[in-house]
Amino acid sequence: MKEQKNKSRIEIFKYNVILSALFFLASTFYLGSKIPNYNLSKYTISQMSFFLTAGQLPFFNLIFIIKCLLDLSFTWYVFKKYELKLNTITSFIWLMAVLSFGLIGFFPESKFRMTHWIIASCIFLFFTISQHVFAKITKHEGFEYFSNNLIVIQLLVVVLFFAFSKINGIFEIIYFLLVFIWQLIFISRFL
Repeated sequence: MKEQKNKSRIEIFKYNVILSALFFLASTFYLGSKIPNYNLSKYTISQMSFFLTAGQLPFFNLIFIIKCLLDLSFTWYVFKKYELKLNTITSFIWLMAVLSFGLIGFFPESKFRMTHWIIASCIFLFFTISQHVFAKITKHEGFEYFSNNLIVIQLLVVVLFFAFSKINGIFEIIYFLLVFIWQLIFISRFL
């Protein structure tokens, strides 16, 4: 009975990654719409920090940190569900992806350009690898195939946007939505 009650309690974290994605997109769209001269087709979401006042910047940074915390609670749920230990490569990759996103909140591009881009590259790298690694732990051949094909699509999107020098908010949202689709399937089928 107690074990069932504990299981029910952590079940609340199952959908936090969806909540975090919706929170992040809604918050950044709202903030971006309030900033004169900011445009998603010209600037990345992170470059919004160049347009913010000193009073707005902490709120913007907090968006990344809140998303990270929501993702960490989802991570805890997944680790419990799959009985993953913190010292495994699967756990390390996923934690690096989630924690890198939170670090962006401490290193806005307007103040720490190089550090910001290194962290942003880590986010991309670790989230992409984690899709493959988590697909593997499901032991579902179809999901592994889907995940690997989605990774190829994500990489093509990155190459195309870099090739046309169009790294901007639209690129980030497309990539973000591809990861979001993967997460929805992972949650609905394997959690």
